[in-house]
Amino acid sequence: MTERTYRELSDSDYTKFRRSLLARKGSPRQIDFLEAAKSSGDFVACLDREIGVIGQSEVALSEVPMTENEFGNPPSDTETRLYESWQSIGCRTASRTTFWANVTRRHIIEGHIEASYLATTPSMPSGAARIERALTAAGDRDKTIDDCVRAILRRLGGIPEARGKRTVYVDCPFGRAWWREWLVQEIAQGEVDIVRKLRVVTTINLTYWEKIVDRIVSRNSTFGCQYIRAAFLVTLAELVDSEPESELRKPHELIRGARRVAAHQANRELSVLEPEELRGIMLAVLSPA
Repeated sequence: MTERTYRELSDSDYTKFRRSLLARKGSPRQIDFLEAAKSSGDFVACLDREIGVIGQSEVALSEVPMTENEFGNPPSDTETRLYESWQSIGCRTASRTTFWANVTRRHIIEGHIEASYLATTPSMPSGAARIERALTAAGDRDKTIDDCVRAILRRLGGIPEARGKRTVYVDCPFGRAWWREWLVQEIAQGEVDIVRKLRVVTTINLTYWEKIVDRIVSRNSTFGCQYIRAAFLVTLAELVDSEPESELRKPHELIRGARRVAAHQANRELSVLEPEELRGIMLAVLSPA
């Protein structure tokens, strides 16, 4: 089935915009961008002056306005609701920075989030405070400004030039919500208990999710096979559920397990194994070293 053509920012316009904006740290262009981000209306106008929008269909927005914390770090139930309203989106569309940047832009236009939320960081009371600090910073002001600009672009839709494919999966809150829930639903196949356990694993923390993306979602070698990916993540989720303080909650243990699966795959084709045999291997690779 052909994917519906959803509205998104013009790729050529948006790429040119990002590259120009990031060309020099602390430039007048970056300062103007941060000044615009203090006001939602000014921020949207800043984007719309240089970036066109293409496509036919718009996706639904979040049902209610989101708080700054809810946008920056959506609870699992919020991510689930967002995904449920966006199930018609295909993986090809959901992989595009331009699509998610437009989704975020529309949320700002409709008042569901504020533009300043894009600058939010745990070390500051608000995104607005971070923007103000960047604009008035002493010391290495250029770097502080550049860091803030990059944070806004990441949350808007991602920065593929700096972060590659992972940027959509990890950096953009709306994109991250879609991909996390997509992965859960793809693997669980409607099994409620597995859905619950997988949601725990995929939301341990942002670093852990990024390692899942790096090792399992965006790689097309060992974990490009859905059968192997599902066996690994379901086994991981069940082990974490059975032992809440498990070392498997730490990113380095996830990486170690993924590497051991790849080593097994190098010696034998895991995708042809029976479910019980494959599960045995997954239990072995995820056991303490």
